[in-house]
Amino acid sequence: MENKLLKLMLLLMLGFIIFELISLFLILKNNKLERGNLSGYGDYVVDHTFLNATTTNATSTPSLDAENAKKITFFFQRGDTTGQGNTGTTTFSVQVSNDDSNWITYNKLIDNLTNSNSQQLTRVASAILSAAANYNNATGTKTYSMDMENDTFKYLRCVAFEQTDGEHTCKARIQY
Repeated sequence: MENKLLKLMLLLMLGFIIFELISLFLILKNNKLERGNLSGYGDYVVDHTFLNATTTNATSTPSLDAENAKKITFFFQRGDTTGQGNTGTTTFSVQVSNDDSNWITYNKLIDNLTNSNSQQLTRVASAILSAAANYNNATGTKTYSMDMENDTFKYLRCVAFEQTDGEHTCKARIQY
């Protein structure tokens, strides 16, 4: 009798464990496992480097999957860490795509400018960092944000166009 009772208890415990594993799987599958809420508990932030101290014209590869992004802030930077010169200009732009093949320049980067209450946000197609703008020192960083409240796309990439010399870096902080 004790053997039958022990087997029955083990069978019930095994059934309970299987039930719990299936329940956990279904909860994880249905509870925001998609991009944008991996933890199931809320937002998370990703720092991404598109270009890192490149010294030529460049387009970042691979592209970044930005689907479901809530906020994106870019950090465009130029400098000279190797002593090769830093007197020119870099023009940074962001391109967007829905298929990772056909790219469109994003013309609504929000410039980090001071606005009064009556002014609208300043939107631009590119960011220019130059020696002339930085008192003959082209080292500097500028920040720009994307309007994720009114726009949606799947992929994005960063483009740097160099005039003369310097190192070009494009980074972003993305909140999903």
